[in-house]
Amino acid sequence: MEIILKNFLKKFKKNQVGPISLKIYEKKITAILGSSGSGKSVLINSIIGATRNFKGDIFVKNTSRKKLDNYKVNKFIGFYTQIDFSLYKINVVLFLKTICLVYGIEKKEINKKIEYWLNYFDLWVAKDKNVNEFSWGMKNRLNLILCFIKDAEIIIMDEPGANLDSYWRNRVKNLLVEYKNRGKTIIITVHNIDEISDIIDEYVILENGKKVFEGSREELNVFSKYKIYIKDKFDLDQFRNFLNNKNIKSFKFDEQENSLVISIDEYKQINYLFLYLIKNNLPLVNLMKLPINMESIHNALGIKVEIKSNEED
Repeated sequence: MEIILKNFLKKFKKNQVGPISLKIYEKKITAILGSSGSGKSVLINSIIGATRNFKGDIFVKNTSRKKLDNYKVNKFIGFYTQIDFSLYKINVVLFLKTICLVYGIEKKEINKKIEYWLNYFDLWVAKDKNVNEFSWGMKNRLNLILCFIKDAEIIIMDEPGANLDSYWRNRVKNLLVEYKNRGKTIIITVHNIDEISDIIDEYVILENGKKVFEGSREELNVFSKYKIYIKDKFDLDQFRNFLNNKNIKSFKFDEQENSLVISIDEYKQINYLFLYLIKNNLPLVNLMKLPINMESIHNALGIKVEIKSNEED
């Protein structure tokens, strides 16, 4: 189920997002990334149909968002955003039953789905509580239930890691991998790129309302990177040849630090590295994982970005 943007353009008083053309591939995890004010939320809101006053077109399941009945494709979309629920003085089970009816879920399936997802996100113990009494973390897990409960073909998530601890962020990450393996199409925006970079298939990078990159993880070259510090001098060419034979990419060598930056596709390649150092009597001083963030992505793209403030993110 591809999502296609053709010459998308959304104008504001002082700036604009677009024109942007891109394709989001089915059965893959696509990350839409960018600095604050880059246009991520504008794009997401337009894809889900919340924003319709734009030029160009967006096609979801071959349906134009410009059509009057475009809302019908929303049954194929599960959407995550942060809802506060402060004004929702309603029992969580009753609330979810109402949501399930709105989603069009079969009545005979509703109770089973609610119990499953409340248990999955450890909220079954709070089944008798009103949602406005939930903590921030509980509210965020309830937002995740709203996204997943109808088992949609397309999952769109806008910053799902907010107000979640590392345990729940990891569970959501595993859930996304499971959904992709089931043939789902997933779109996600995140600030903590480092936490999910290993599961992202495709990247769309926005800056100041413009698309600066669209392509695969391999094309963007944002594999997990490490800087290795070695105590003694070593034969750089020989070391690079060994790394290349093990499909380990090598980058910047710092002669003063006697360090080399490498990237790996899988963790077993680290074992090859250690074996080489032991065999050649090269003491390892330090092995430091380099963060994957917008700065490292800009460096990978070879661009210098001047961050400006947009009216919309």
